[in-house]
Parts: sequence; C-alpha cells; structure tokens
Amino acid sequence: MRPKKQIPLYCADRELLSTTAFALRLQPYEVTAIDDSRSAAAVMMAGSLELVCGVLIHAKQGDLAGRLIHRLLESDLQIPLLLVDRAGDLAPVRYADMVLYGRNTSMTHILGALNVLCTRKRGPRSAA
Repeated sequence: MRPKKQIPLYCADRELLSTTAFALRLQPYEVTAIDDSRSAAAVMMAGSLELVCGVLIHAKQGDLAGRLIHRLLESDLQIPLLLVDRAGDLAPVRYADMVLYGRNTSMTHILGALNVLCTRKRGPRSAA
C-alpha cells in the first residue's frame, strides 16, 4: 500500500474546512486542516519534505481571508499551491500554481487539480 501524500489545507470557514478535509482523507491524502492563516503559513513554510502540495480555500466574499491568502501566496513557498476561490472575488493570482473559481467547484475538480499538482517536482517556482 502506498503512503498517503501530506497536504496542508487552509480555509477560514470551519464547516467547509471540515467537510473538505474529510473528503480528502478518503483519498490518498493525509490532511493537516488549518483555519488560522498564520498557522497555515508556518506549516507551509516549514519546508517539510513530506508536503507535496498546499490547498488554500477562500470561501466568503469580502472577508479578511482573501488578504491573508494573498500574503500566503506571495511568500516563498517551496510546494505547489492550489487556490480554490469559491467566493470568486480574488483577482487572478499569479503565485498559485493552479486556481479553481466559483461556488460550483466540486470535490472532483479539487481532486483532479491535486492529482496534477502532486506529480510536479519540487523546487523553487519560477518568477514569471
């Protein structure tokens, strides 16, 4: 049996965080669910070799989580990042490796994006 892939999952909405983490844990992912942006930054910047991808979910339009997500994305993280903008009010963010927009983003979309991002090689992202 393959070991589960380690991913940190950040979302300020605790209910959405809980359901998303549960669904991801049913797949080949070991999820660290985080609802505090400072803790999320600390986990993602710790440089753990086990982390294969980070997931950031923006759930509510106009909340402070949007600004905090921008700060996380602008930091020098060494793992691929998936941004799920369910609120649809974040401008396209060039720092995310993949962005999914809209309330209709399903778990199938998230799993497909994670599958792609988890196969990428590690290393510094290019500054485009």
